[in-house]
Amino acid sequence: MPASKNALLRYQTIDKCLCNRLREWTLQDLVEKCNEAMQEYCGTSVSVRSVQKDIEFMRSDSPGYGAPIMVYDRKYYTYADPDYSITKTPVSAQDLKKLNEAILILKQMTGFESFTGLEDVVCRLEDRAHSLDKAAASVVFFERNDQLRGLEYLPILYQAIVQKKVLRLQYHSFKARQPYTYLFSSYALKEFRNRWFVFGWHEKAKYVVNFALDRIESAEIVDNEVFIENDEFNPATYFNEFIGVTKLDGGVQTVRFEASRAEAPYIRTKPLHHSQRMVERKQDGSVIFEIDVIINQELIRELMGYAEGVKVLAPERLARTIRNKFLVGLNQYTP
Repeated sequence: MPASKNALLRYQTIDKCLCNRLREWTLQDLVEKCNEAMQEYCGTSVSVRSVQKDIEFMRSDSPGYGAPIMVYDRKYYTYADPDYSITKTPVSAQDLKKLNEAILILKQMTGFESFTGLEDVVCRLEDRAHSLDKAAASVVFFERNDQLRGLEYLPILYQAIVQKKVLRLQYHSFKARQPYTYLFSSYALKEFRNRWFVFGWHEKAKYVVNFALDRIESAEIVDNEVFIENDEFNPATYFNEFIGVTKLDGGVQTVRFEASRAEAPYIRTKPLHHSQRMVERKQDGSVIFEIDVIINQELIRELMGYAEGVKVLAPERLARTIRNKFLVGLNQYTP
């Protein structure tokens, strides 16, 4: 079982004590230091027996640290190796295996916007290590949503996907008055705008749908149901034709839009879609771009987010839709 944060804090406290060879450490001394750390961290205390178990754990080779903790004069604790510290312990083969498994999970979950490459992961880990030093402040900050619900379902959804197991989901959409229960064969997870979605085969709809994780009320694997395969769903290509998570009927269309001189550099360096291309640079500095996408609400919101900085030129129906939305919005602010 993985060590809790409280246990890790006690291991670190005991380690700091035993590394300090300027004084002798009795069991009661170690308990007092652990209590000081626990009171500061979470306002709780620790028993003598808990510290004894912590020492036993630290001494063990697996899953502990193999720490050379010895007792001399029948009362004083210290490290047999004066240079030893659990902070200097190299990564074990077991830890390395777990790390590799975690990296494989990240590489398979291609919908992670927050992990566009392993460089991003390394940056996060380095910043975390830097911030553990109390004298150093964190220097890298990533977008997060502390109120986001549903993240607790990520592990079971991931396991259902890789093991091809049917899920029983209780889902409460924004439009429904009450939650409904579905059997669901899940195929992929995707993050968009800091929300998570699971894609799979809907038992009643008989086609691929997506469920937002923050609207799931329960999820469990059902072993006696047959997982529905879908050869037409390929996560590597499924998301290529649209922005966001909504794949509507109607097929891919070429969307042409003009970006103002002020917005063009941002859109050029951060394309709306991987198909984006520059068609024309005008004398006033504005730029005309094209993208090949399925038109959905996510695309409309993306384009409208630039307000007066972007004008849709084609198709006409999309331009008219955005124009009408802007007019309705303008009326809300008109006295």
